[in-house]
Amino acid sequence: MNKYNVVIASANEKTRLNIKQLLEFHFDFEAVALTSNKDDVLGVCLSGEIDVLFIDSNLLSDEEQSHLIEKLSSNIRIVYLSENSIQAANAFDLGVIDYLITPFCSERFQKCIRKLLRELNRVVEAPMAHIQNLLSQFQLPNTAKDPIVVKDTGKIRIIDTDDILWVGSAGNYVELHLSDEERPILHRETLSAMLDKLTSHGFIRIHRSSLVKKQSITELKPTDNGDYLVTLKNGDLLNLSRRYKQSMSGILT
Repeated sequence: MNKYNVVIASANEKTRLNIKQLLEFHFDFEAVALTSNKDDVLGVCLSGEIDVLFIDSNLLSDEEQSHLIEKLSSNIRIVYLSENSIQAANAFDLGVIDYLITPFCSERFQKCIRKLLRELNRVVEAPMAHIQNLLSQFQLPNTAKDPIVVKDTGKIRIIDTDDILWVGSAGNYVELHLSDEERPILHRETLSAMLDKLTSHGFIRIHRSSLVKKQSITELKPTDNGDYLVTLKNGDLLNLSRRYKQSMSGILT
């Protein structure tokens, strides 16, 4: 699963550790650096691998903070930490995404996380939508297939639907199992939404947690409980549940 990389910068060790521990309950984020050294902050954040910066007002002077936020806020989502509510609110004028008055409660932190996720997801969706639009300009009528555009670590992948054998549910994500890769690719989409996209490409739902391409099925074996064991071309085994037995007609045609 691809995570958003987070830097936590504060002169207060308790604050650094508190934020790190709270982030451990949010699997979309990973604290990759904790620092109390102001000289480290800019270097780490300019590496190109950082998505979120929690920066404490106790680490820099007002002038240094303004310079740092102005330099980083176009590429990194910044959360400003301060004991002074007026100082924290003024940070909005510099381009921070949110502020936390220290000490803060877990409910306030949850609200900050939700705001970060909304903003970060918009950042991801914008280039993906643009890529999808560009791809559509090169598609041939009635012959081309819409690819699946997926954010991967440091890149955006364009996946041909012909390469997908089956799709598994993983909460708010799905796992795309490809014919030429051993490990599945995680994609932020629901299984129902993927079925809408892939039905025209020969995919059917065989279980509440899986979709499969009809052409990738090599064997169906009934089980004692009325389900079916489905074998795919790559050797993967899936269950066809009784609830989705109506898909049988689609498999055998």
